Amino acid sequence: MAFLRLQPIEHDLARHYPALRAMRDRRALERSALWPRIRDEVERVTTGVERGDHAPRPAARAGTLRLVAWNIQRGARFDAILGALRDDPILSMADVLLLSEIDCGLGRSHNRNVARDLASALGMSYVFGPSYLALEDDWGENRAGATNTSALAGTAIFSRAALLRAENVDLPELRDKFSSSERRLGRKRAVLVEIETLSGPFVVAACHFDSNASPRQRASQLGAVLHRAEGSLPAIVGGDFNCSTHDLSSSLALARDVLGKLALSGLRRTIDAYMMPDLGGERPLFDLLAARGYTVDGFNDRRLATYHYDFNDPYAVEKLRRSGGRVLVWIVRRMLRRWHARLPARLDWFAGKGLRPVWATVVNPRDAEGHPVSDHAAIVCDTTL
Repeated sequence: MAFLRLQPIEHDLARHYPALRAMRDRRALERSALWPRIRDEVERVTTGVERGDHAPRPAARAGTLRLVAWNIQRGARFDAILGALRDDPILSMADVLLLSEIDCGLGRSHNRNVARDLASALGMSYVFGPSYLALEDDWGENRAGATNTSALAGTAIFSRAALLRAENVDLPELRDKFSSSERRLGRKRAVLVEIETLSGPFVVAACHFDSNASPRQRASQLGAVLHRAEGSLPAIVGGDFNCSTHDLSSSLALARDVLGKLALSGLRRTIDAYMMPDLGGERPLFDLLAARGYTVDGFNDRRLATYHYDFNDPYAVEKLRRSGGRVLVWIVRRMLRRWHARLPARLDWFAGKGLRPVWATVVNPRDAEGHPVSDHAAIVCDTTL
């Protein structure tokens, strides 16, 4: 479906990807002759907002808005994701979608502009905010070695109703992503929009906080979002909070954190806490929400996991092996035999203020063969202004 108005993000940086990948670290980048030439363009692209507008449509159900937040794992399984959003009896009734881990022009997701293509197929207006110019892929994501085009990765919001202002919000930078194994330029950001409805405008923010961080660092990223959402309008914040309950800011911090939790609480209680991050290990984040007038009560179905730490998955096994070798893989899988090496967790949340929650659930879409469409489930809430 053609957009009434389209404001794309375009650039000509692809010719520099080989040279950027050849640089060892941030220091080499900043010493290069290339960086002063492209720095402003990289900043323009990674701080920009792409949007496409369709004619506003009525809410799926009068008086109630349905919001869905879903980490769609790059959008690599585009057809299955679109099928879930279009055909699932719960997800298809969404008035607002908050989608994280969205690619635009990356070989690992077939160089699609995932946000634009989804919005066009669903007939919804959208805003896409990049966080990174992605130069290298995570392990196993692009086995065919497909070449990137625009190479942007970020977050998006879709709406049946009219989108008013839109912003790509800077979050505190916790580590240099250019020097990481998954090399990127840019920084973590969140998308914030104002949406017009028959009951008046409200603010929606879609977030994807850093996983390799401490609970306090994730709270600092949330704080930047809440600051930009401040005002008299009702607001809802949602997405992948990555609230693991652990300090993953470094290998040493993680080891210290895990050993401390096991000593104080034991293995079972440590694992049980993954479903209750707001009551324990992620208190800084949830305390900040409460202090700013937000609540998670009623906006989330606490009974259902939104993610599983699956130590049968080749990706998880490889990350363990890289951290501590085959011995660590054996130890972890042996310790978790009771759970079949698959641990439920609640990483994805909604929090609202000035809104009344009506109903909440979790949907885990599967394809025709019964495989999950993404590594995260979608969270759903119905609310009224």
